[in-house]
Amino acid sequence: MRVLTDFPIAYESYDHIEPKGTMVDNTHHKPFVDRVNELADGNKIKFADLGCSGGGLVKDFIDDGHDAVGIEGSDYSQRNKRAEWATIPDNLFTADITKPFFITDENNGTGMCEIITAWDVLEHIHENDLGVLITNIRNNLKTNGLFVASVALFEDFPHHVTLKERDWWISLFKRYKMLDAGPGFFGIEHMVRESSFYLVLKKV
Repeated sequence: MRVLTDFPIAYESYDHIEPKGTMVDNTHHKPFVDRVNELADGNKIKFADLGCSGGGLVKDFIDDGHDAVGIEGSDYSQRNKRAEWATIPDNLFTADITKPFFITDENNGTGMCEIITAWDVLEHIHENDLGVLITNIRNNLKTNGLFVASVALFEDFPHHVTLKERDWWISLFKRYKMLDAGPGFFGIEHMVRESSFYLVLKKV
């Protein structure tokens, strides 16, 4: 898989201007991958991680035999060949996720991902950019595909710019035909980050 975009870097984002997250983060979390393996019932899936920082979770999925890509708004880790950018560079991409992007395969197909994640990313996106982001998520998911996210509510100016409760996010995604998938998919122990709350949404 690869990522196509006309906007390879999120130049206006403070996560690029002051890239304190991607400078240090490289989260691995095998319990999440193991749970996805259970849900996939032995099938190979296509996975994407938005705001992937060092690419650790992407490598976890690749190591378990899945197709996986990560997208990071800053090119800091790419330029410095930090963390998994040195080990799986063909699976990690830079892109501004608030602008159109497409995850494609060798046949230029789109809308192929079974799961897309974003761990402590949504609160970094300005409210007026969320529509394009959610459209990107929807366009790159299969029907019935899942979007899984953690969302932080604590102040971290200027990086955290949209601090909203869970119900607000559920209502926003619903406008784009992304519905709350309910509690049956993941437990707290599977979630990649400890955060204020989590979203598990299904494309319908």
